[in-house]
Amino acid sequence: MFRFFVLMILVALLSGCATSTPRLDTSQVVPGRKVETLSSGVTVALRSGEKNISGRGFMVYRRPDQMRLIMLSPFGTTVMETGLNGDFLTLSYPSNGDAFQGKVRDLPAATGQRGLAMLQWVLASDPPPNAPQDGVVQQVNERGAKEQITLKQGLVVEKSLASGEQVRYRNYAVLDGVLVPMELQLESSEGDRIRLTLEEPEINTELEPQMFTVPLQGLRLYPLSALKPQ
Repeated sequence: MFRFFVLMILVALLSGCATSTPRLDTSQVVPGRKVETLSSGVTVALRSGEKNISGRGFMVYRRPDQMRLIMLSPFGTTVMETGLNGDFLTLSYPSNGDAFQGKVRDLPAATGQRGLAMLQWVLASDPPPNAPQDGVVQQVNERGAKEQITLKQGLVVEKSLASGEQVRYRNYAVLDGVLVPMELQLESSEGDRIRLTLEEPEINTELEPQMFTVPLQGLRLYPLSALKPQ
């Protein structure tokens, strides 16, 4: 269970590889348009200590703070699910019959726990207002944390926090008039790295409320504080 728990937590959010920014045809970009919703297949590659894990799944996101991620086994069955609504987290492991709910801050100390709290921060790749085409700027984000943002050719290519987290954005594409990074790379303050790749994403489509609900029928429900790292 720990392998897949860590895998999800570090999603979104990723590695220390150098970021290159290809030149894009931005003629179809609509000024001011942002990612309001996202649905996408995902491929996740994790490096945590000596562990290297990869998997596939599906993710939905609604600005500013709703997310659901489903991780699948090679046979297509659900290995784990996570739902995030603000700072309220649900984790389920259908194969074990267990589920956990609570505030993100209630997660016990375990490798990768900070990655989960960072999901909204990782998925927000909009340039700050009046940002330069190239350079480094600092700002206080929506959660009150000071972040440093690196821009190249008008694109956010890297963000970092004083606490040690860092995310890089690669392989931008234009979707529905919005520049979207197709690959996210995160390094947590604990040294874990993950690469999240979007596969055939769709943005700004209508997402029904139930798409963000993790099913708990038939599962034993525990508080997040009861989650035991292995």
